[in-house]
Amino acid sequence: MALIALILLPAFGGVVAFLVAGKGERERWVSIATFALMLVLLIAIVAGAPEGRWYAKVSYPWVPSFGIALDFALDGLSAALIAIAAGLGIISVMASWTEIPTQSGLFHASLCWTVSATVGVFISFDLLIFAFFWEAMLVPAFMLIAVWGHGDKEGAALKFLIFNAVAGFGLLAASFALAAMSDHMTFSAFELAEMKLSTSAQVWMLLGFSLAFMVKLSVPPFHAWLPEAHTLAPTAGSILLAGILLKTGAYGLFRFAPMLFPEGLAAVAPYGIALGAAGALYGGLVACGQNDAKRLVAYTSIAHMAIVLMGISAGVHYALAGAAVEMIAHSFSASALFLLIGALYERTHTRDLRQLGGLQQVAPKFAAAFALFCSALLALPGTANFVGEALVVVGIFQVNWVFALLALSTLIVSVIYATRLLKGLVFGLPKPAGPLADLSWREYAPVVVMGLATLVIGLYPQSLLALLEPAIRAALIQTP
Repeated sequence: MALIALILLPAFGGVVAFLVAGKGERERWVSIATFALMLVLLIAIVAGAPEGRWYAKVSYPWVPSFGIALDFALDGLSAALIAIAAGLGIISVMASWTEIPTQSGLFHASLCWTVSATVGVFISFDLLIFAFFWEAMLVPAFMLIAVWGHGDKEGAALKFLIFNAVAGFGLLAASFALAAMSDHMTFSAFELAEMKLSTSAQVWMLLGFSLAFMVKLSVPPFHAWLPEAHTLAPTAGSILLAGILLKTGAYGLFRFAPMLFPEGLAAVAPYGIALGAAGALYGGLVACGQNDAKRLVAYTSIAHMAIVLMGISAGVHYALAGAAVEMIAHSFSASALFLLIGALYERTHTRDLRQLGGLQQVAPKFAAAFALFCSALLALPGTANFVGEALVVVGIFQVNWVFALLALSTLIVSVIYATRLLKGLVFGLPKPAGPLADLSWREYAPVVVMGLATLVIGLYPQSLLALLEPAIRAALIQTP
């Protein structure tokens, strides 16, 4: 029941936040309390877990005649991503404290419901239930962009919804096909992993799954929805998009591709590495030419998620470990940058790098925070991003040195866009001229937490790698 409670807690917390709205700031505190309780429950599950890969694993028959069950399981990878989802939920509330003047109850409910659906994605092992949560998380995320975004927010939200909903049909169709091919109708990933399918059949099924995962991961050419969605979303929407929604695509590939389609994944892995290398170069080069700070960070997300794709496709231990660490590292660095840019936009009403600058003279906390997370953006040694990207590159060298050199070249590009962002915001004469309010405690506290996480993982990655090791080994040896 504890795993189901992880899903239901933010779902019901969103309902309560909606109902108490308009009475002071209760919807905000309800949301924060909901996410905090999620973290407490998650810690309790992990602390009380028996020895072995799974901290918790349950199965409740739901529609047995059609092979549908509530199959939930939690390991280190799922636990890390759920902890990030709950933490970013709290940070999203704090970051949007003064940004959302209308329909605050529905806004905070949407935050809670987005997190609830993503938790369902991270622990579901019945493919039909997984597909349900996969589609369900699109609705509150769509609302965050369409209702509280900026500019052509409706257009950006519709593009986000259409791309991801249509791609989700590939996941659903492949799930139905797998269930139909089983000896007895079942959607359990654990049982379907025991099926003996031909390599060609695995490739076709994998392509159906990968369509959904690639669009959410936003690897070119499946990325067209992301720049507008990130740029026009409210700060909290950008934080959740970068911090957890993109990670659902990476998680799906990491978890289900080697589990269900080992031979199919081996057959298409070189194409995955090539697509990742092209996407990383494309995202980095386009980011170098952006003047909108938020749009620049959005394109860097494309580059970093492409590196994750390279690591998963390589399939060796170093690359898989790097991909897992990079997922988590990017959640901190990108979310922090979106929070900082959103806070700066509230004060200056612009994100144009040509109209900003000089933060080190007028807002030292802003400047220090941007310096830290721009360092993470370019994968400076000592940051979590360096650990993830270095492990991916080492792993790819074991597979193909040409692609490894391409991966290294993306690190050079990252130096260009990260330093350009840092120069445009921190150095030079203050623009606009005059005083600028520095970070408030509600903005500074989350930045400190994410900064410490980035540095702790970067300086002592073994603690995180030990947590992720069972999931890495499962992906490596291609067993559930």
